[in-house]
Amino acid sequence: MYRYETHCHTLYTSACSRLDAVTLVRLFLENGYDGVVVTDHFLNGNTTVDRSQKWEKQIDDFFIGYEKVRDEGEKRGLKVFFGFEYSYRGTDFLVYGMGREFLKAHPGLLSLGTRAFLSLARESGALTVQAHPYREADYIDHIRLYPSDAEGMETINAARDERCNRLADILADEYALLKTGGSDIHVSSQKFLSGVETETPLESIEALVEAVRAGRAKPFLQENRFVR
Repeated sequence: MYRYETHCHTLYTSACSRLDAVTLVRLFLENGYDGVVVTDHFLNGNTTVDRSQKWEKQIDDFFIGYEKVRDEGEKRGLKVFFGFEYSYRGTDFLVYGMGREFLKAHPGLLSLGTRAFLSLARESGALTVQAHPYREADYIDHIRLYPSDAEGMETINAARDERCNRLADILADEYALLKTGGSDIHVSSQKFLSGVETETPLESIEALVEAVRAGRAKPFLQENRFVR
């Protein structure tokens, strides 16, 4: 089986992460992964990007974390794809399939409501997955669920509340939604990792999206074997 991380953060673009490119790539290679999707916090989340800049410069700066991991992955033999985590008041969505040019061409993206954004994403062909939908934390004033708007649910979040994961799995079954897993990793010492596994290798984010939609990418959970 081939294993892919679908939810990870870099210190370059996510203000809450402590993971540099070298550490992140080494961590996932040592744990037997074949690829990762870098999903740093978008411009409406906990980002390092200077929001006073022009939109196109913000987007270019947002890609820095992904680019650094991609370059390190190319040197070490790890596939690296681009995604991001869109946020609304602590409610988060993983977005796969919106690239640099699409983002640059939509400078009004952050003025859309959440449902309008999810609708635009679907129309564009991107896959949206609600991350850790039942998470409770001091920065989340209440739980918001979007099972009729997002295409999938993160039913395994390794960061890691087992009850949250069980409830997400039930919700996905009730609404016939796609299921993914993700590590949601910010530090190398995290105890568990997750992601999706496939029977064939994936060469692009488009291939990953297709595999998830076709039911050929299954979520999994494993212990983190990384030793720094």
